Amino acid sequence: MAMTHRVGEINSFRRAVTPQERRFVMAPTSHISLGVKVKGNLSKESLRDAVDKMLVTYPLFGVRILWDYEITQSTTEDAAEVPVKVYRRESETSWLEALNKEHSIPIKPSSGPLTRIILVKGPDVSELFIFCHHSICDGRSLEFALREILLHLRDPGRVPHLLPEVPPQTPEIFPEGVSRSRLKLWFIERLNKKWLKEKVLFDEEDLLNVWESFWKNSSYGVELVTLDARETQNLVEACRANSVTVNSALLVAFVRARWEALGPYKDTVKIGTAVDTRDRLRITVGDAVGLYAGGISLAFKYRSDRPFWENVQEYHKEVKRHLKDNNVFGPIYDQIALDPTLLDALLFAMIGDQVEPHQSRYKKISEFAKRQKGLVAEYLDKFSSNIPDVMSTNLGVLNLPDEIHGLEIEEAFFTPSSGLKMEIVLGVATAGGCLTVSLNYHDAYVDGEKIRRVRDRAEEILKTILP
Repeated sequence: MAMTHRVGEINSFRRAVTPQERRFVMAPTSHISLGVKVKGNLSKESLRDAVDKMLVTYPLFGVRILWDYEITQSTTEDAAEVPVKVYRRESETSWLEALNKEHSIPIKPSSGPLTRIILVKGPDVSELFIFCHHSICDGRSLEFALREILLHLRDPGRVPHLLPEVPPQTPEIFPEGVSRSRLKLWFIERLNKKWLKEKVLFDEEDLLNVWESFWKNSSYGVELVTLDARETQNLVEACRANSVTVNSALLVAFVRARWEALGPYKDTVKIGTAVDTRDRLRITVGDAVGLYAGGISLAFKYRSDRPFWENVQEYHKEVKRHLKDNNVFGPIYDQIALDPTLLDALLFAMIGDQVEPHQSRYKKISEFAKRQKGLVAEYLDKFSSNIPDVMSTNLGVLNLPDEIHGLEIEEAFFTPSSGLKMEIVLGVATAGGCLTVSLNYHDAYVDGEKIRRVRDRAEEILKTILP
């Protein structure tokens, strides 16, 4: 049972940073956000109070990271305050402009904040976002935090709950029977030994350098496909009639859209899907926040000569076959075994050539990025060949309060972090009865015009398959 606690009484909070979370710390591309579009008037003062109460329940959103090359702890002690930032809503895309502004502002992990609350405020309609670094949370965590904020807005006198502490996701709480691949472990151990001989370490100042240069040269693109309440319900019913999930139908719709808008895939499509692991763990974690996630990847052969629903049914069978605990949790062992500083180096190799002479670490980073030999260059080729063509995270129907003192939720926007080489990255959430899919990309790496063509075709496909 959850305990109650009053604002201002919360003790300092400290928690381990898992190896799975650690891999995001040195990435300027690792923010994820969840927002809702609301009708009504929302004040900064009431929002500030609600956010402070949410942080009593979920102090992880208020931490900083104790910084050294090991990066093993996060804490609220001496962490910077989680800000509530207000932008003026001047158009339907003002929220995306606000997100891009926030992306471009570097975080300093050693001081924080790793979370920002963003209100894009208009006289009648506003967007409210929780914007957070992926190293401390997953998409479901954003839903839990947003729900707490909305509940406190609905009832300003509500006393925040203090939840029991639960451990972060590590192998000790994986389901029974999950094992690591000995062959992969052997290969990773070889990589780590090679890396020891040529290791280059990057620190927080290096991160600030690449953050500044990366966001100077790129912006975060989001293209939306939204189904209204009637269309959303019709899609649910169509999926039920064909014995498949909404997620399977969405993924095949976007694979088909890409095929028809940009040309066919060479052979199979590599598809990755994030999986919420909370109900699979050995212990009960309830509504805990953190990175409680795994994923599956599979190769799917889309057949243009077959009906849409037949393709969806084939894909759905393949997904069910892959949704075994070993497939969901097994790859996390690889993330744990690989030296995290090698993952840092891979990122710096990809984007380090953008640093400029005036920056403090220009010589170190630019020279490293120019290297064309060694383990990093070799592993980067292998890493690139395994990147999915399509990546999807679906939060489903969000568990948010329906009525909030004159505020009405119209829809949700889930924008996961996007890789530099992934063509289609989907974030899916349903709120206010409306299902919204976001296509997320960095416009310096992925052609936005092509993504818009995929979006337009996907929207046409989804609306033609509805009963």
